[in-house]
Amino acid sequence: MDVSLQQLRGFAAVAEEQHFGRAAQRLNMTQPPLTRQIQALERSLGVSLFDRTGRGVRLTAAGGVFLEHAHRVLALLEVAPEATRRAAEGQTGTLRLAFTAIGAYAVLADFLAMVNRRIPAVSVELTELVSPDQYEALANLEIDLGMVRPPIPDGFESLLVHTEDLVLAVPADHKLATGDAPVTLADVTDEYIGYSPEGSRYLHDICAAMIGMNRYAVSQLASQVPTMLALVRAGLGCALIPRSIMAMGVEGVRYRELDAADAHSVTLHACWSPDSPNPALQRLAESLRQQPQLEE
Repeated sequence: MDVSLQQLRGFAAVAEEQHFGRAAQRLNMTQPPLTRQIQALERSLGVSLFDRTGRGVRLTAAGGVFLEHAHRVLALLEVAPEATRRAAEGQTGTLRLAFTAIGAYAVLADFLAMVNRRIPAVSVELTELVSPDQYEALANLEIDLGMVRPPIPDGFESLLVHTEDLVLAVPADHKLATGDAPVTLADVTDEYIGYSPEGSRYLHDICAAMIGMNRYAVSQLASQVPTMLALVRAGLGCALIPRSIMAMGVEGVRYRELDAADAHSVTLHACWSPDSPNPALQRLAESLRQQPQLEE
């Protein structure tokens, strides 16, 4: 069956006008070619769409059903050019966003709110991945945007979106668990819960440098901060964690500010591949270049 757009428009006009002459006039054409269009359409469908009367035409039962579908097709064709343009400009579509567990506490809610403000018609698909896995997924174009820790490999584009201080997490019964004054790392005489150099190289290197490799006695290694806090709660050591993780409110863990001499901040970056073909990513990236901060 071969039904043309011209036939659909002609059929809809005749059905709505209930008259070939008026429909032809509406379509800026003469009646004979319109009549031939409808006849060809009926032959193609194998049904009669109209009952001819002396004064005009009326739809058959089959014609009524076909008119409903014709209206849907014509309506879709009406909006298709605009929808296509919006998709090409990145105003609609899907953005595949990956984040770390720490990033979820630090900035995910604010970042999603920012995405909704800047590209509101774009849907977001979320995936939790550690930074090394995000870089691999970005390189393979399996995700569009990552919320990652440095160092950022060559070949990616990135922008700083968040900076926060590290704080010291200690067991609730630890000697440093009480008090208001900042503590120094020299006050910590027991072992640390450390970051895995494979899964969290950035935080591992920072913490090792802060504490000093000759004092960096580690009882356990973990890639995810929630795991580290569980180990701290179990009394296996202390841990340096990003301030935002305090919002987890883990029972049995206390947090202490670090003295200014020992204080250190960590960063989180939005990262993407310049090879990504996703227009929604390109639109968001341009917006981030102009105003990378999350709060507007």
